[in-house]
Amino acid sequence: MDEELAKFEEILSSASTHVSEQYFQLPVADADTIYRERVYCYELYHQMRRLWGTFPFSLGGEIDKGGHPRFKNGPYAGVKPDYLVHIPGDMDNNLACVEVKPVTRPVDEFVADLQKLTWFCQNANYFRGLFLVYGDVRGGGGAALQDKLRGALPNAANVDLNVIHIFLHPAALRRSERILI
Repeated sequence: MDEELAKFEEILSSASTHVSEQYFQLPVADADTIYRERVYCYELYHQMRRLWGTFPFSLGGEIDKGGHPRFKNGPYAGVKPDYLVHIPGDMDNNLACVEVKPVTRPVDEFVADLQKLTWFCQNANYFRGLFLVYGDVRGGGGAALQDKLRGALPNAANVDLNVIHIFLHPAALRRSERILI
């Protein structure tokens, strides 16, 4: 699955170079632009599908896990991950669960997503969790995001960074890159 994951991560990073400013930060009449996760995610989904080709996995957006036997009565029974990369109906070929957050969200929301990704990898057979943060990290880029996460993670329970890859998409029309924590 390492090879397939590398291919998906390349699709994700390449697709991010096509997310233009109007989807990266939504223009608002008579106000400053704002980060809107759904707008960004829909455009990134579109750009990934354009590059998907014959990649043998399905890309699903916000698939509701309610009612699925693996999730029933569990802590994430009602969640809808931003993206699932899998083969529907086959729990042995779950490649990646992806969560997305704008950089402006509080760090406790980042930790909650990292906990969710860990759970998906440990309990629902997802090979890896990907956490994608988009937005300007006040000129500090990946290092500033690393610092933000490093400050929160020592006290965070149920986060396994061995199964999660973290990406930063710093600006519209730029490539997202994996960062290490």
